[in-house]
Amino acid sequence: MHTDIPKTLGAVGGIMILGAGALSLLLGLSTGALWYEPDPGGIFGHIGILAGIAAIAIGTAIVWLAGTQYPHRRRRIAAGILTMALGHLGAITGALIVGTAGMVLCYIAGIWLIVVRNR
Repeated sequence: MHTDIPKTLGAVGGIMILGAGALSLLLGLSTGALWYEPDPGGIFGHIGILAGIAAIAIGTAIVWLAGTQYPHRRRRIAAGILTMALGHLGAITGALIVGTAGMVLCYIAGIWLIVVRNR
């Protein structure tokens, strides 16, 4: 049972980052924000077309990482570190509260893969 927890947390974190990226992309398209600009409405922090696309790609990569099996200890450690790094990068590019919550879940999943699964 406890082996599914990091997968679930990582997948949910990736989906949250993916969703934040999609919203950033849509808001960027509607306002014409190409890179990474403050939201004119002030609700979502920073938005942008390219930032949204990057967050979508990062969220997709995190979901893929979460769904992959890692039978070897070194690969689990690498996957845990990569999940945390991508989660942090996704929160920066997503720049929404949902993306930040996704980052927290990615950190928990990454630490779980590194520490708990390698005892």
